[in-house]
Amino acid sequence: MESSISSSLSPSSPSSPGRFKLCEQLELQEFQDKYVIKSAESPSRGFSISRRGGDIEPLNEDDNFGSPSKTSTIYGVVGTIRLLAGTYLLVITSRKEVGNFLGFPVFRIMSMKFLSCNEALKFSTWQEKKDEAYFMNLLKTVESTPGLYYSYETDLTVK
Repeated sequence: MESSISSSLSPSSPSSPGRFKLCEQLELQEFQDKYVIKSAESPSRGFSISRRGGDIEPLNEDDNFGSPSKTSTIYGVVGTIRLLAGTYLLVITSRKEVGNFLGFPVFRIMSMKFLSCNEALKFSTWQEKKDEAYFMNLLKTVESTPGLYYSYETDLTVK
């Protein structure tokens, strides 16, 4: 992945001072020109990503984008990836709690979705569109890869 995006951070429980916990539930709002991702716990916190070029901007408290064409719940943002014709955003659309590690819940990613953040594909040549479709097919494998796990509260990687 080209870059990784953290969800809005919020302090975790008082029993763990100084620690931060990623938001467990996010609201994905789809507009004609952008995607807006907000914390379900603190709707004023989040970011937008342009559907035209993939530019990411933090939300301001006075932002008013109007009514979205679609709103859905997501459980995380895996990151962005830039292909030939533009940027794609990968989000977690379904998860299942499967256990715990060091006392913190661990989730298995059940489904993910790539969201297109580019208009360049409209103006691409036939060959560029063919190449982009090939790479998107490869990325569809990522969407359906079983065995991806994460935790909002602790690092699962071995250090």
